[in-house]
Amino acid sequence: MGKLDGKVCIITGTASGLGKQEAIRFADEGARLAICSRTVAKLEETKRLCEEKGAEVLACPCDVTVAEQREAFIDAVIERYETIDVLVNNAHTTTPLLPFLAKTLDELELETKCCIYAYFHFMQLCAPHMMDKPGAGTSIINFSSKAAREGTVGHAVYATVKAAVGGLTRVTARELGPLNIRVNSIMPGGFTDNCAEGLQEQSEEIQKWAEEAFKDNPFERVGDPYADVTPILLFLASDESHWMTGQNLHADGGAFISD
Repeated sequence: MGKLDGKVCIITGTASGLGKQEAIRFADEGARLAICSRTVAKLEETKRLCEEKGAEVLACPCDVTVAEQREAFIDAVIERYETIDVLVNNAHTTTPLLPFLAKTLDELELETKCCIYAYFHFMQLCAPHMMDKPGAGTSIINFSSKAAREGTVGHAVYATVKAAVGGLTRVTARELGPLNIRVNSIMPGGFTDNCAEGLQEQSEEIQKWAEEAFKDNPFERVGDPYADVTPILLFLASDESHWMTGQNLHADGGAFISD
C-alpha cells in the first residue's frame, strides 16, 4: 500500500529538477499523476519513468505563465480523472541572480507570472474539484524559499515573489479549511539537475557561493532531492498531514533554523 494510493496528484514543472523527483516519488506511492512542463521531450521522459513505477500519468505541455494554458491543463485533468486530491505548485523560472540595482522589471514580471500568478490561478481552478471531500480531505502545496526569509544577496526578484507565496498560503489555508482543503508551503533545499544547469549561466562568483551554500546546514552535505526533500512533500500530500494547514516546512537539512 502506498501513501498516495489512488489519489489524483497534479505537479507542475516536472520536466526536470525537483518536480521530476516529486513525480517519481509520488508514482512510487501509488498516485495517479497529472504533470506538466514547457519542455515536451523531458516531460515525456518523466512520464515514462513514472509509468515504469506502475503509475497512471497524464502529461500535458503547459507554460504556467499563460492563463489559457493553465486552464487547458486543468480541463484535461478533470476530463481524465474527474477529480483532484493534491495540487503541488512547483514550477518556477529563475532569472539571473544579480544585485538588486541590476535587475529589470521584465525579470520581475516573468518570475511573478510563473510563480504567484500561476499558483493563485491554479488554486482557483483546482479548488472546486477538491472541496468537501470526507476524511483527511485534500492538499495544496506551494513552493517558497528560504531566500524570502533570510534576504539572500542576489535574489531580489526571486525572494520577492517567494515571500508572496507565504501570504497566499496563509490566507487560503483559513478560507479553504472549512472546505476540507489544507494549504501549506515548503522551502526545499537540494541540489538538482536544474541547479547544475542554472549555475552554468551564473557568474563565477555566484557559482563559488553556491558550492558552499548548498551544504551550509548542520549535516554539512548537499541535500538529495529524491531521498531528502520528496519525503516531506509526500507527508504534506498524504492523509498523515490532515491536521496541518497554513504552515511552512523547511525541507533543507536545517539550513534555516528558527522558532
